[in-house]
Amino acid sequence: MNRFFAAGREFSLIETLFDASHFSRDGQGLGDDGYLMKVGGETWAISTDTSVEGIHYRLDWASPEAALEKALLSNLSDINAMGGRATLAFLNLGALSSWDEAQIARLGAVLSGLEQRFGFRVAGGDTVRKDGEGFFTFTVLGRVEGHSLLRSNARPGHRIYVSGSLGGSAAGLALLRAGNRPGGREKEWERYFAAHLRPSPPLDLGPALAACAHPAAAIDISDGLSSELWHLSRQSGCRLTVEWGKLPYDGGLVHLPGGEGWTDWVLNGGEEYQLLFTGDFSAAELGLIGGLAQVREIGKVSAGEGVGILDGTGTEKEMQAAGWSH
Repeated sequence: MNRFFAAGREFSLIETLFDASHFSRDGQGLGDDGYLMKVGGETWAISTDTSVEGIHYRLDWASPEAALEKALLSNLSDINAMGGRATLAFLNLGALSSWDEAQIARLGAVLSGLEQRFGFRVAGGDTVRKDGEGFFTFTVLGRVEGHSLLRSNARPGHRIYVSGSLGGSAAGLALLRAGNRPGGREKEWERYFAAHLRPSPPLDLGPALAACAHPAAAIDISDGLSSELWHLSRQSGCRLTVEWGKLPYDGGLVHLPGGEGWTDWVLNGGEEYQLLFTGDFSAAELGLIGGLAQVREIGKVSAGEGVGILDGTGTEKEMQAAGWSH
């Protein structure tokens, strides 16, 4: 059984690769969305991630520019989940040999636009030309002001919250895998394609949580709600219980092709890049938080271990970790 992460092949690989001395619950080891580093009295969060063609994106679904933007946003989301705001980024680019100068220039224009939009600066990296599949690897550094958001900060008595709407990214992925594409006849599907191909992490929310009076626990939903809840439970040593009737999701999911599995999209769908967090917030803090993103209270933290879910009858069942895995 995994000690620090939810059950799952990818998480077991990490716990097999490194011994227990590499893991920590203070943000200065493996186990959080990023690594916390103290520099001259400041706290910096560092995160790195790789997006590989054929695994994380396909160029018959999205342009190289869109794939680069999503790869960067997944890293910015990790910094957000630590309570930080991105300042510096480093890019390792695996550029396809077939890309001409115009294509490279378009990638540069996208990067420049993202720098201006989110207030960070690309400060270095590496490039390589290759045949076959390309890749984007970003390493991002962000400054944390206030309480760092750690997966280990959940405490009995905390309430559980989630931003955004669940299941849309997984629905978009299912539609793409079935051969559907953006710009088709079904205009109402565009929001699901956008949720998967062009996510919108609530990047002001993490820093706002860090500024609250009491430390909050947080994690970004990249692997699916069920797995993220288990990550928080394992790191905090608490039991997390959510209510199905309080989970935010798009009512149109059930009407999509493959919609018979819509509850799986909600509970286990990955690449949402929304924040799952717990805390003890004042009314004023909740008002500020709610002004930055759509936020819903979905459950509570109690003494114990594991993750539970209350169905419509009030019956509590154990929730299994069955989220996203690459």
